[in-house]
Amino acid sequence: MNTIKAEIDKSDYGTDEFLNLKIDGFWLDEKLEELYPNNMYKGLYPTLLFAMEIAQEEKVVWNRISPKLGEIAISPILMCPDDNDFSCTLILAEIENCKNTIKWNKLGIDKTTEYDAEKVGFKVEWFEKISGFEFSKDDYENMLSEFKKHYLIEKTNWDKRNPEFKQKIPFEK
Repeated sequence: MNTIKAEIDKSDYGTDEFLNLKIDGFWLDEKLEELYPNNMYKGLYPTLLFAMEIAQEEKVVWNRISPKLGEIAISPILMCPDDNDFSCTLILAEIENCKNTIKWNKLGIDKTTEYDAEKVGFKVEWFEKISGFEFSKDDYENMLSEFKKHYLIEKTNWDKRNPEFKQKIPFEK
């Protein structure tokens, strides 16, 4: 059984701190970079952060990250922090809800060429050097709970800093 946690990490490319995915004691982005060097995976951000630029993409992430019992979903889990959307490097996990455990059967990079948030994950180049992960349901739900907590904090802070921006833009984040 693997472990998964949401822990504060410091960006390797700036002074920012952010909530990141730690699996079995390693940062997921750094492990991908180690296994697949020179692909610029190190520094990718979790899609569960309050950073997504497009509301529909954010909905796709939150709808797919925790499939219903017995179901499988392909969910974006890491994204490029420069764009904070599905247009750049996007790492996916095939997630299966197996009652007491959550499996990430495989991980890969999205190769979908059609721009439609709902179509993300239709074309995936699966990583061969990662065999997948299996987490206890409790660990997985605790990780999601931490991301939800930090998401709400970041959203509240953003709303306080940008009240006029929120009034001008006709979208709901």
